[in-house]
Amino acid sequence: MSWTEQAVLRELRALVLQHTEATVELTPRTELVAELGIDSLGVMELVADVEDEFGLTITDGELRDVVTFGDVSLTIVKMLREAGKLDEADASGVAGGGAEP
Repeated sequence: MSWTEQAVLRELRALVLQHTEATVELTPRTELVAELGIDSLGVMELVADVEDEFGLTITDGELRDVVTFGDVSLTIVKMLREAGKLDEADASGVAGGGAEP
């Protein structure tokens, strides 16, 4: 399957929201642990869901610097691009913090 950056952002948003009870607005700067309260088990569950949804394998090294929702989206878009699963015709730059709610 080929993904657009907007579709990646939309799906990631849905996955993240399944793993939190927080009611804060999910923006590229939203911190997964500090603001959403996702604990280490929740992070592992989220990673498993992301891997399943996007057909990726995410290593600990790829998660090392991931703190915010924007970090997650940039990492997934990069991995999809490297795997040839990203529709490059979509040059919206949404994963880097575009305006999609």
